[in-house]
Amino acid sequence: MRAMNEGMKQRLVGALVLLALGAVILPILFDFEGSYNVDTRSTIPAAPDIQVVEIEKAGPVKGATAVASHADMFRFDESRAVAEHSGGDGSTLQDKASGLNAEGIPRSWILQVASLSGVDKAQMLTQKLLADGYKAYKRRVVIGGEVNYRIYVGPKISKKTMLEQKQVIEKKYKLNTLLLVFEP
Repeated sequence: MRAMNEGMKQRLVGALVLLALGAVILPILFDFEGSYNVDTRSTIPAAPDIQVVEIEKAGPVKGATAVASHADMFRFDESRAVAEHSGGDGSTLQDKASGLNAEGIPRSWILQVASLSGVDKAQMLTQKLLADGYKAYKRRVVIGGEVNYRIYVGPKISKKTMLEQKQVIEKKYKLNTLLLVFEP
């Protein structure tokens, strides 16, 4: 029995040697890699034909009128003179100041709430007024080489409404406002 085991061992070792040789020699004899063809044709489409369109600069509109400058829109000197003549509160302004102006446009009123040197303070006051429901805005003004920011409320056609708002704003914000004529 022992001899049979020796013969079996030799056969098994022989089979393993043949398998090892086969694993080394077969790849050398046969090429198992497939042929890979690289596609040299481009799949990128051709560039589109784009025509450049030039847009003309807009010129002035025929029959249009020039916009007035800010200095012409707000006539502070006239409004201040009328306000100072009436005692500063605007309650006794003359009736000729209401109605239509020379061009037939309704006369409007604005309140100059404050004139501040800091943009942050001006922005903060403007935001407070807007939060309270007033139509407030600020303008940058250079006076004597210094930059100031004026805060306005309005414009309103009704002088009575502006006078009421003037009293409320002065009381609530503890400010001295100035009623001015707004001319577009």
